[in-house]
Amino acid sequence: MSLWSWILWGQILIRGAWLHRGDGSLCVQADVLIQGDSIAAIGPVLSALPHFQVIEARGMHLYPALISLGTPVGLIEIEAVRATRDHIEVGDFTPEVEAYTAFNVDSKILSTLIAVGIVYVESTPQGGLIAGQSALMKVVGRTKEEAVVLPIAALHLYPPTQRPNPYAPYEEQKKQAEKAKAAWNKIDSYLQKAARWCAGDSGEQNISFRALCPYLSRKAPVVWHVDNAEDIESAIRLSQKWGLRSAIAGGAEATRVLPLLKESSMPIILQRTHRLPHTEDAPIAESFMLPKILRDSGITVILSHESFWNQRNLPYNAGTAVAYGVPAEEALAMITREPARWLGLTRLGQIAQGYQ
Repeated sequence: MSLWSWILWGQILIRGAWLHRGDGSLCVQADVLIQGDSIAAIGPVLSALPHFQVIEARGMHLYPALISLGTPVGLIEIEAVRATRDHIEVGDFTPEVEAYTAFNVDSKILSTLIAVGIVYVESTPQGGLIAGQSALMKVVGRTKEEAVVLPIAALHLYPPTQRPNPYAPYEEQKKQAEKAKAAWNKIDSYLQKAARWCAGDSGEQNISFRALCPYLSRKAPVVWHVDNAEDIESAIRLSQKWGLRSAIAGGAEATRVLPLLKESSMPIILQRTHRLPHTEDAPIAESFMLPKILRDSGITVILSHESFWNQRNLPYNAGTAVAYGVPAEEALAMITREPARWLGLTRLGQIAQGYQ
């Protein structure tokens, strides 16, 4: 019987492993009993019944399954082949789009993820201003129905930056700024129309507005993909105006708006720590230091990696955060417990009794 069959149907006793529990606490050595798909017991010494599968793990380290957010995994297979790219729809506003419907359970990329401990991915649509709704999927599963954890995880918005290219001619900068401002106003206006529709202002059917109702009532989270300080401020302002439960993905200049971020209680989903500085005059290690700076400022930090084919590098993003001052167990929580909490999942992201 395969290990996955045992996890689904059997009982597994893992003996003597060093447990990294994913809650920020120091690791301990203990036994872990798994029954079905859940952790049944944790203790210094647990008894094994004859039908248990026993794994001797002394000297080994046991981690929670890693959770990767904001990635087009399962929606892209080969970038150069248009027929394998299902991550972008046509149009500025497509909130009704659901990534779950296009997830490819046969993707060759999935096996590279589980090899480094990534078991859950938030398969995320891209493109337009409101791109659509992501899904949280397991990387093991013969069908979408078997792999799905959350068919609707979060709504994703991609507004343009309001900061023009500083190297462009003045007239071009002016056009860029006007175009960006118009796009942000379009998002505001669209949310206003959707809020009215959700409040019963119209009897006409509208699948796009219907898709936005759970987000406008704070039943589901919203992610703004922005980096620059002025764009983060605008995302916070619109979130407060329409009562959205939001996070910032990217957030390269989050340190410039720390008081506003703390006031809003928005988490930051850092989509790479392995990147060049955001501006040419920033410190060379700016991206490496950002997780610690935000953490020390009281901001909830989640680490992710926006790519799909090299998503396997997610653990190394956490490792870099550790090298630049984040305690190791807290960095682990940034790719286990924190993303689970953000998505409202109470049984994922930690090694604890009752957790999957």
